[in-house]
Amino acid sequence: MTGSAAVALGMTTRPAAAAGDQPIAGSEGWIELETAIKETILDGHRVRLRAYNGQIPGPTITIVPGQTLRVRLKNSLPPYDSSQWGGDHNVPHGLDATNLHVHGLDVVPHIFEPIGTSDPLATQIVIPPGEQKEYVFEIPKDHPPGLNFYHPHKHGSTAVQLVSGLAGPIIVRGAIDDVPEIKAAREIPLVVQDIGLFPSENDPDLWTYEPVQNAMWQTFGGFVTIKGERTNLRGGFSTGDYRLRYFLLNGEPFFKETHNDKPEGAQDPVGTQLPVQRFRLAPGEVVRFRMLNGSSDNLMPIVVDGHDVHHIAMDGVNFPAVRTIAARSPGDASGQIVLASANRSDFLVKASSTPGIYRIRQLAQNQQFLASAEKIIAEIEVAGPANNMRLPDKLPLPGRAYPLIEASEIKRIRVIEFSGNTPSLINTVVGGDYLINNAIYSEQEVPVVVNLNDAEEWHLVVGKSHHGGDEGHPFHIHVNAFEVISINGVMQPPGTIQDTVWVGVGQTVVVRMRFRQWIGKSVFHCHIAPHEDVGMMQNFLIVNPTQVSHKH
Repeated sequence: MTGSAAVALGMTTRPAAAAGDQPIAGSEGWIELETAIKETILDGHRVRLRAYNGQIPGPTITIVPGQTLRVRLKNSLPPYDSSQWGGDHNVPHGLDATNLHVHGLDVVPHIFEPIGTSDPLATQIVIPPGEQKEYVFEIPKDHPPGLNFYHPHKHGSTAVQLVSGLAGPIIVRGAIDDVPEIKAAREIPLVVQDIGLFPSENDPDLWTYEPVQNAMWQTFGGFVTIKGERTNLRGGFSTGDYRLRYFLLNGEPFFKETHNDKPEGAQDPVGTQLPVQRFRLAPGEVVRFRMLNGSSDNLMPIVVDGHDVHHIAMDGVNFPAVRTIAARSPGDASGQIVLASANRSDFLVKASSTPGIYRIRQLAQNQQFLASAEKIIAEIEVAGPANNMRLPDKLPLPGRAYPLIEASEIKRIRVIEFSGNTPSLINTVVGGDYLINNAIYSEQEVPVVVNLNDAEEWHLVVGKSHHGGDEGHPFHIHVNAFEVISINGVMQPPGTIQDTVWVGVGQTVVVRMRFRQWIGKSVFHCHIAPHEDVGMMQNFLIVNPTQVSHKH
């Protein structure tokens, strides 16, 4: 992982670290993670970020099924003044407190205290500055191998911490890594993150994201308010726009956005393409790209110019067979792979027989609050003697996800609808309402109770504009992944297992899931982090009906 260290647990099927990585030492089997401020230079700017172990992205954690993952998380963030916070959980606050979410791992629920609790009134784990917490995760023996990641999930500070650099990859090694054609392929990580910045309030030469309590950045106007009153502050909490934002690949900036200060016309940010990293491939060489959209809120339709994409996995679960997506013709505006925030994809590329420079691009999209310009993420240089490598014919079945759920097994169908109000009717400090099923997040309410081992079908909906839907939302659920059955009526290939899926405006996405092995209180939410932090989240409780009587 470029610019990051690798942390390996036990024996893996192949080296976990890329050249130049410096593995960090654990003690007694513990992986030590520390959240702290990182000051550095980014594209010529002095910036104050937040990092795990001083690295952006954080160190890569590599595990295999059946192991125990032990993480000791120490919070060394500086104190933050939340004395003016009014107590509303859906107003950003407590930016110095954190916790840990291992996103995509099929492990015990771990957002509420104590880990694994089934108490509906349980509160979230909060690690104050200067303190630490130990997390112990038993990785199931049949856990799918694949790419996952870790990041903070303390309600009220998730967005600020994620968009400041706090995220790192988790790789589960397993059967797919031993497929000969995949084992022979070089692995190239593509960890994409966004960094949101405002000028510091007390250092004119520093860029940071440390909004004063209750300060809200007003995108349309480019100023900051507190409870509706305009201030002279230079930055505030944002629901999707920053004075300055960078997109990073493996810790290096490849695209810059600046706030659009024009008082008239479009308010979309002003984008600037930056120099990109280049990967050299021999003609005919097969490489395995492992891509994480670790950004806080950017939908990424991905294209590899001039190449078929051989898609093998989404969200850490491989498909039963390779899915080959043809190279796009000039002018084709559809992505070969679409990654919402928090989606991960593994795909193979067999380098063209024609030498040259080929781009990996995020296509422009306007499905969110502000338009996202086309971005060149990286380049592939095809050069040198040919190395005609093979693509795999078949892939091993990821056992835990199979057999797939049949329609006859569905015990319940639920509708989960994302909507909102601007200006707000509920969250007046923020100025916008971000709702699921017309409700804002409540830490101690459990609107959804499911039974262990039951299969359910959920219809994920974003209404049209008159129903509060003015942008798409990525749905994410903790603990168990789901199979994507259809997107707006279009059936998806069987075995499309994900834990996060994009739901566009006016669309319905149908998913099926089975609540295996784990019981306890957890959450589902929009994975646009600023939306989640201000209320677009709900709790759910997995109960064992043979052990507990729970009234719905």
